[in-house]
Amino acid sequence: MPRTRAAQGFTLVELMLAALLGCVLCGVVFQLLFAETRQGGALAESLQLKQWQRRTLELVKSDLERGSSWQIDPDPAGSWPCGLAGRQPKLAITPTDGSASVVYSLGPAPSAIWRGDVLMRCGPAFDLQGGIRSGSRYQNRVVLDGVDRFELIQPPGLPVLQMQLEQRTRLGGPVSSQGVG
Repeated sequence: MPRTRAAQGFTLVELMLAALLGCVLCGVVFQLLFAETRQGGALAESLQLKQWQRRTLELVKSDLERGSSWQIDPDPAGSWPCGLAGRQPKLAITPTDGSASVVYSLGPAPSAIWRGDVLMRCGPAFDLQGGIRSGSRYQNRVVLDGVDRFELIQPPGLPVLQMQLEQRTRLGGPVSSQGVG
């Protein structure tokens, strides 16, 4: 008695085509998941850089509030309380108490653990509550790593300072923040 097509099952060609189609679909799904994970990681890195930039701008703003005057792009050969080690001074803030200027500089990192140019703060140390520790020595500290641009602009006739920070993510996307102090 001859067997019907349904009783014979699938041919080898049909099974191979089904397996190939399944592999292609799995590959597409994995590519989509991988792209989503990568995009999520890039977004997380971008948000973290943005948070660090805001924290840095707040630090500069608080130093400006404690200062009596400031100077944008001061002379690199000036007498600074900390060594600049090839970095360019971007901002010098004269404190109201008459102590040495707080200096922000941009340039090469002090060691290989940093990923690019750094923004450094040369100023007195902070206490555990975030205030200036009275009588503390001036210290050079990295404030922000991987800085592509730190720009300061003082609008004519206004006692304010506009600040702009820009960094790049590992994938090359720019992240920037602006503040006024």
